Amino acid sequence: MPAASGTSSEMSTKIGGRIVQPALPVVDPSPPSAKEVSFNDQLMEFCKHNVPLESTEGIQRRERVLNRMGTLCREWVKTVCRKRGLPRDVIESAGGQLFTSGSYRLGVHEPGADIDIILVAPNVCSKQDFFGTIAAATDEEETKRDPDSLAERIRHHADVTNFVPVEGAAIPILTFDWEGINIDLLFARLNSPTVPTDFDIDNDAVLDGVDSATEKSLNGPRVTNLIAALVSGTPERYQTFLAVVRCVRKWAKARGLYSNKMGYWGGVNINIAVALCVQLYPNTSPAALLRKFFLVFRTWRWPNPVMLTKPHDVGYGLQVWSPMAHNARQVAPIITPAYPAMNSTMSISRQTLQIMHEEFCRGHEIVDRLWKDHNADPSATLDWAELFRPSDFFIAYPYYLSLCIVGPTQEDAQAWVGFVESRLRKLVSDMLGRSLPLSKIQLWPKKIEACIADKTSLLTLGQRKNSATYMVGFKVDTLRMRGNQLNIELQMSHFREWELSRFQPLIPG
Repeated sequence: MPAASGTSSEMSTKIGGRIVQPALPVVDPSPPSAKEVSFNDQLMEFCKHNVPLESTEGIQRRERVLNRMGTLCREWVKTVCRKRGLPRDVIESAGGQLFTSGSYRLGVHEPGADIDIILVAPNVCSKQDFFGTIAAATDEEETKRDPDSLAERIRHHADVTNFVPVEGAAIPILTFDWEGINIDLLFARLNSPTVPTDFDIDNDAVLDGVDSATEKSLNGPRVTNLIAALVSGTPERYQTFLAVVRCVRKWAKARGLYSNKMGYWGGVNINIAVALCVQLYPNTSPAALLRKFFLVFRTWRWPNPVMLTKPHDVGYGLQVWSPMAHNARQVAPIITPAYPAMNSTMSISRQTLQIMHEEFCRGHEIVDRLWKDHNADPSATLDWAELFRPSDFFIAYPYYLSLCIVGPTQEDAQAWVGFVESRLRKLVSDMLGRSLPLSKIQLWPKKIEACIADKTSLLTLGQRKNSATYMVGFKVDTLRMRGNQLNIELQMSHFREWELSRFQPLIPG
């Protein structure tokens, strides 16, 4: 191995026309030892049977859907140009490109996972052209939509089902299933008349003059591309990164830690965290890196930020994260590497960080014990399944709070549940966790598609059918407890008044 391999300078990468350097120096550039190789062989054997990958047929189906979507989107751009009366040469050069982000872009997607897609369009295309809204709805009629809009073309495509446009969100989105593959399609409108085939989305100049929604939409693929570039020094290094990301994702989902909006880690947070470990230990094996991952985050001194490269400001007026200006309420910041750098874990609270730290300690204890067992007897079979064992959340607490979310119809319930979900962490961490004498409180991030409520709730059978439930477990701090009853009515009243009252029913269509 070359002497410079794995040094901090060797871990730098060029992307978007600039050199990006790691924020932290390499800790250990050593390749894996013979025992680490055999230790890794057992993890890979476990993953082969327990961490499924997309089949060849599934990968081909996804590629086919992306190709068809690209053709549809470019034809839509041309249609918008024709409606504007633009010359033929302008129409032909307008372009329009699709970019993917997240797990699909990295190649860590599981079978059945969704695809995050961003359509980058020239400035001739507007959000109104994208959604096709041409008349506001009244109480008596539905919103009228342009049949030539991209939204309507997708809605009426023969292979599309479960189409839901969300036009009023901070990041407008179309979500739908195409040939059974769930797609989240975002729209980015460049400050440019063309989006050529060689368009470099990683160049910071693409953000010059764009609106806030476009900036946020472009952030997904830009962050994902930079993460991939920083861990792609060698093919072996990137494969190690992918293997550990898959393991951490499986671990986080099994242990109830996979949901950014519920105050835990989401996909991008895991990607950045594992990429940091690759930067620190660039040449080790996946099993050794997984062990280092738990060690690093078991001992991480929050709120020191996790960052892959130091934030930089290009000067386009976009807010860039800095430790001095943005650390007031940031409990465990993980900073995105692409401009404009931002904290991707704003939702983490002290309560959820307590849960995550306990799980990091548990994970490190298990993997470290497996490593010691392997050193003692390399021929023994290791129980990797213990690391990924489902959480005992439902038997771990003496008290549970059932949060049943009910709507009058299935359609109304879907919108209402989504709204309440985005605010549950505020109830659990900000209202219950801070004001009650509790030693521990945990929100289980997976909803139960049923109504778990007793007869005193006075819910009808119809309401129970259109409902979902979230569970919260908690332990009382007996030293701080006064009396023998815990009253949460005040906190629930504040939650309804301060958060749930903001809900605005969605316009049909």
